[in-house]
Amino acid sequence: MTRKHLASTAALIAVVAGTVPAAAQTPGVELPAMLQGLDLDRISFETKRDGQREYEGYLPDGTQIEAEFDMAGNLIKIEADDGSLPAPLIDAALPGEIRGTPAMALFTRYEEIKQTPRHLEIKGWQESGAEVEVKFAPDNTLIEIETDDTALPQPIIDAILPQAVRGNEVMAQFGMIEEIKAEYGRFEVKGEDTGGQDMRAAFDEAGAVLRFGRDDDRRGGRDHDRGPRGHGSRGDGPHGDGPRGDGPRAEGPRGDGPRAEGPRGDGPRGDMPPAPQFDTVAANQRLTQAGYSAFGLMRQEGPRVLLDATNPDGETVTLELDPQGQLVRETAR
Repeated sequence: MTRKHLASTAALIAVVAGTVPAAAQTPGVELPAMLQGLDLDRISFETKRDGQREYEGYLPDGTQIEAEFDMAGNLIKIEADDGSLPAPLIDAALPGEIRGTPAMALFTRYEEIKQTPRHLEIKGWQESGAEVEVKFAPDNTLIEIETDDTALPQPIIDAILPQAVRGNEVMAQFGMIEEIKAEYGRFEVKGEDTGGQDMRAAFDEAGAVLRFGRDDDRRGGRDHDRGPRGHGSRGDGPHGDGPRGDGPRAEGPRGDGPRAEGPRGDGPRGDMPPAPQFDTVAANQRLTQAGYSAFGLMRQEGPRVLLDATNPDGETVTLELDPQGQLVRETAR
């Protein structure tokens, strides 16, 4: 690994008689085109064994610029420390298609741009001083946006969420949406309900609810950034393999659900409410795959069906299903 320091641009120019740019006069140290023309001072650079280059320098206003490039000269990351990235860097680092998206209108200052094989990540601040972070897929489509306690504008919500998700009645329960993730056919939404309580939900491409809940003191005061969990098995949860012995059981005559049975000695069977009018096996599978377990009896309340369960966080909750068997609400017990 080699490391070289240039005390200042002015000093180096004096040494080499002021004929060429500082970096170009030092073998292997020519600044990438993206960094040229920024009038960087106190430049230092490092070449790693894999050929990756790291550069540091200071803008005239004192902002420290840190940049990383691969051996082919492609940008990996560029960051402004105690300041913001200048406009020429933004224009050089971001494709025009991304710069023109509604999400980018939230930024008034940029702190960091980072390129990974999976996404392009941009961090900065809004005019109010609130932080904002966005991610774009390799095809330049917006796949994630997060703000700091400020509501996302509706045009941005419309741009990242399909109509099937926006039309789900769960979305109407959000008073403010602060974060949206959209990857692999799964859409996660976080924010606050109309009462100011933290709320999160996850949907599939068809708009069906995969995960839904609220955070409050009764549920252990979970941190705000603990969002929806993924599909499939968890070490402490169900195995995502469809109906199980403890799956939802519809009240009503035997045979009306996965484990249909009457009340447990709490009244004559003739007084039982009607069984759900949807496929309870399919509902069981969806809930199990979403991470719920320890299901109780399904019970009808008006047009909705209630079901006690344990959510993926290990909390006892009551689930509310609509007449089609879709999850529309999760409340603590």
